[in-house]
Amino acid sequence: MNQLYDQAQDWTKPVQLDIHDKRLAGHYKQVSEFLLSYWVQNVNARNEYLRELKAAKWDTFLNVDRLDHDKKQKYAETEKMLADVRRASDKYQSEYEKIHKTFLAKIQELSVDKEMRQILEIKLGAQQKADQDHAIFMIELQILDKAEEMFKLLKTYPWQKKDQMILFHENAQVKKFNALYQDVLKLNAKIEKIKKKNVAALEGELKE
Repeated sequence: MNQLYDQAQDWTKPVQLDIHDKRLAGHYKQVSEFLLSYWVQNVNARNEYLRELKAAKWDTFLNVDRLDHDKKQKYAETEKMLADVRRASDKYQSEYEKIHKTFLAKIQELSVDKEMRQILEIKLGAQQKADQDHAIFMIELQILDKAEEMFKLLKTYPWQKKDQMILFHENAQVKKFNALYQDVLKLNAKIEKIKKKNVAALEGELKE
């Protein structure tokens, strides 16, 4: 299981893990393979989403030099970036929900007793509620919304680059843009806080 944890940290490539444990048999083997498969599919869905964000160059959205250059080409690059990120987000949300529904249905196919099925249903429900990666994703969606608002300001009102800063001509736009930027910083801080807790939670889960 440590192998799954280690691979999950590297979002640049899919998890490659043999979920079959020769040491287990019967119900224990079925439950182990079921849960490992569930975790692997969730990790791979999340990591594919992260790779798509990287491919969209999402981490360069607020790069002032990039924006200044893109302004000269009517923001074609930024328009595509935001569209790609929104599409990747919608795709991941859909895949996340699909995985959960699929595995809930698969519980009924396992040759285990009714009590074990109920335990697995509860475990999947608890897993979804406590899913820190998905909690991060919900914050990432808020950041995307803020980014779209910031971009609307950039497209609508005149601005110029000065000392690696974006300067609007009117104070009202400056205040609005800065407020959105501060919101993004706060949301990023929330993500970092969750990530720190997530490391300990994942390690505990994998040791069970």
